[in-house]
Amino acid sequence: MATPPLPQPSAPESSRKPARPVADAQPPFPDAAAAKPAREGTVFHLLVERGWDPELAYTADQRIRAMTSEIVAAGLQPVLAELRQMRESMVTKADLAGFATKADLAGFATKADLAGFATKADLAGFATKADLERTENNLRREIAERDVRLIKWMFGAMLAQAALIVALIVGFLTLLA
Repeated sequence: MATPPLPQPSAPESSRKPARPVADAQPPFPDAAAAKPAREGTVFHLLVERGWDPELAYTADQRIRAMTSEIVAAGLQPVLAELRQMRESMVTKADLAGFATKADLAGFATKADLAGFATKADLAGFATKADLERTENNLRREIAERDVRLIKWMFGAMLAQAALIVALIVGFLTLLA
């Protein structure tokens, strides 16, 4: 966007206003040196000192302030959104009220109470998860092998039974004939 040319000064040197002093601001931290605040209406006073018409200088000052505020506001929105999100995710005392306190945990077992129970060294001779998985796999293999043997015997028995039935029928037919 093209910027329009600045108007030529039209006010005489005698129409300048003296700058208003700004009250001294307190430093944000006690040890910090107070930063020198900018004079209020600095742009206005500079333009008037350069010979601009006071109304035109005031309008220019106000427009610069508005544009600066818009630029700063656009940059602040993400920061403000992040701060809101952080505030919402903070833990409050009300959130912590439901958790157990030291007094609540006083009746539970302590290290001294647990000293008489088994340790890792005591449990070293017991089966591990890997041992159990290996045993399970061996059992599954043995069951599958027995199933195959059982099916073979069943087919053999069925074949013997069929042969016996055929032999009986043939023997019976030979007796009748």
